[in-house]
Amino acid sequence: INYLEVFMSGSSFWNLGSWESISAIIGGLLSLITAIIGVYKYTRKPRRKTIISTAKPDIAYFTDRIEITKEIFEQLQHSNEGKLFQIFGPPGVGKTEFAKLVNMAVNYNCLTQDEEDFISLTGYKKEINVQAFFITFEDESTYQMAVKQVFELLSIEEEPGVSYPLTAQMIAEKIRKKKRTIFIFDDIKNYDEKDKFHELFMEVNGKLKELNSNSQCIFMLFYSGLVERRELNNSNVRTSDMHNFKKHYMVEYLKKKKVLLNEEYNDRLFSLTKGNIHTLSLIADQYNANKSNNEESFTINFNHVIDIFYQSLSDEEINLFKIILALCVSKNEVSIETLALVSTSSVTTVNQQIKKLELAGLVRKNKTPSCSVTESLFIPAINKEFEYIQTLQNRILNLVQKNEVGVEHVVVHEFIQSITTDIKARKIIHTLKINNEAKNYTATLRIRYLLTNVSLLNEQIEEFKEKDGQVFCEKLSYYIAEALTGYGAYKEAIEEIETNTNYNILRLGTVTEENFNVVFLLGNLYHLQNEYTKAIEHFKTMIGSTPIEQSLKYKSKCYWGIAHCYRHMGLLDQAIDFYKESIKLCEIDKVQTKDVYIKCMNEINSIFFYRNEEQPYSFNTIDVLITEENSVADLSTNKYKAIEYGIKGDFDKGISLIDKTIKIYEKKSERLQFNLYFEKGELLRRKKDFEQSIEYFKKSLNASLLNGDKNIELYSSLGILSVELKTGLHYFTDSKEKQYQLLEHCLELCKDNDENVCFVLGKQHVQEILNTLNNKEENSNSYDQMLPLF
Repeated sequence: INYLEVFMSGSSFWNLGSWESISAIIGGLLSLITAIIGVYKYTRKPRRKTIISTAKPDIAYFTDRIEITKEIFEQLQHSNEGKLFQIFGPPGVGKTEFAKLVNMAVNYNCLTQDEEDFISLTGYKKEINVQAFFITFEDESTYQMAVKQVFELLSIEEEPGVSYPLTAQMIAEKIRKKKRTIFIFDDIKNYDEKDKFHELFMEVNGKLKELNSNSQCIFMLFYSGLVERRELNNSNVRTSDMHNFKKHYMVEYLKKKKVLLNEEYNDRLFSLTKGNIHTLSLIADQYNANKSNNEESFTINFNHVIDIFYQSLSDEEINLFKIILALCVSKNEVSIETLALVSTSSVTTVNQQIKKLELAGLVRKNKTPSCSVTESLFIPAINKEFEYIQTLQNRILNLVQKNEVGVEHVVVHEFIQSITTDIKARKIIHTLKINNEAKNYTATLRIRYLLTNVSLLNEQIEEFKEKDGQVFCEKLSYYIAEALTGYGAYKEAIEEIETNTNYNILRLGTVTEENFNVVFLLGNLYHLQNEYTKAIEHFKTMIGSTPIEQSLKYKSKCYWGIAHCYRHMGLLDQAIDFYKESIKLCEIDKVQTKDVYIKCMNEINSIFFYRNEEQPYSFNTIDVLITEENSVADLSTNKYKAIEYGIKGDFDKGISLIDKTIKIYEKKSERLQFNLYFEKGELLRRKKDFEQSIEYFKKSLNASLLNGDKNIELYSSLGILSVELKTGLHYFTDSKEKQYQLLEHCLELCKDNDENVCFVLGKQHVQEILNTLNNKEENSNSYDQMLPLF
């Protein structure tokens, strides 16, 4: 004020005593002006505030998310310390929507009653002084982008890139007064950056403690669907998984999307999508757009559903998908290297395109450098792109012929390529014949799968059949039926014969050398369905046919078929008589009848094994007959050798032989692996390795329930009961009452459809186990001898 007074006083101004006074006045004025300007700038400067995330989910996604939501929210609200959550799930499972849900609940920025109701349903209690931040990423540079976004959200002016301690210090200072702060990092594409997030998380919580703050810092890491699930061995880390919808939740979700379907279409849609939320969302949006406002429901054209998956893809990516389909017709897996060769693209380009296809839900990448078509989309995609796939087989087979690429089964690609000549038809049949003789059914079953499900392929085969392909189609049906039998699908095999051949009605004059195989197979299928009397009559009728009567090969095989049935029935003396008749014929011409000869010797030996009598034929005699051409006989002989080892107490040697044989059968899709599960279980039981024994009896039982083999079901059940009674433990049943119920079911398995006992020996074994269960016979023979599986 004194300065102003001097300044305003004219006389004082002109009567100054010295330059020092002038300098003091000017200095004071400058200081005053600077202060005024500073105050002005401060009041005009925009204030930066913490930016609260407003990300919100589509609430329709959360029909089935109550359990995982409750679990995570409970941990969020009842923990007294910071936590790091990592959440995994396949592409399209709704992880982003769930991340937004957490954000919405914590910040409680609900706008609709549905949103508030769902938050209430999860048990989450609205809190004060809490905050959440939703952070998402566009590329794999996850951590640096995360820090940059966190700084922006918290109004930290420092550039990211500083050390963990300094970054943590700045974050801690911003959140120290909050009760809880949750950082939600969505769509992390690189799991390798987890260590950086974990270190920052630990540093922030450490800094909060240094600041004497009770604030909790929580990190939630939502990983991309392409990231493999992994655990972190740390008490502060919680790992959770998100899954696709179950069917009833899918229906509920569709209702929220105003999509109303009947039960059949819901089943088909669930089979197609496996409950994947992203896929369902695309389908619902697409068909709602086409739906009339007056319609209450509508149907879905499943043949065109693949178009929905193409929406986010480029032409190059769609073209690569078509190439994957063409290569996957024989086996649903193709190497990246093969894709690069067929598509003439670099491996790098192929990998980039596969990532896009995987995100779209069309393929999945395997641990090995290969990929597979999403199983539920394989057939719809093949049907849509069949003409292109068929044309591309020319290039694929050409590269195969040059040994530049390999495919699982060339014959399947040749079949898809189209059959236009007799030469090609004969070549395909010859390949299937060789495969089936080697009990390798995978290619034949693949052809049957494609024929059944690809409409255009089936139409082409029918056209070929009408022109001049009758013989080809009948032989194809026979090999398909034989493969189905080998696989254990007996009912389907009978249906194949009855539908596609003329040999299901048997008369004496209708059996010839040309149709012997298919007619014999039908009789064998009756036996496998436990219709023993029907099978025996079928084989006896075949023997009465003149062409069969005059053939050692065919007649000996029919005698073997009859003996085989009697052995299954437990009528062992009758079985021995017919085995001897067959063997007598085989010894006239061992070369022509070699396979039947080996079967008869092995099976008649098994009867003597069971009776604890000396076997009539040594394995040395049998082994001499086994050559590379009939190597399958070696595998079937292994079973009987293993039984002999078991009888002699050499269990480990028997189990080793069984294991070796199971591995080979599994590769060939051969049903005999299921028999061997029982044999291994029985060897383990007699070895007193009861827990492992139960596991293999269960495997055998499950297989029998799938293919309808009552004998395997019977002896698997008896094996389980034998173990339970010996150990006094309930491995399978849960009470003595349930043991009686299972035993009653075993007795029913010994009867035919007319309630007559058709399996005499099986009934005897049921009675032995019943005696033990009733404590009438403490030391039952069931514990001391091998239960026979005929």
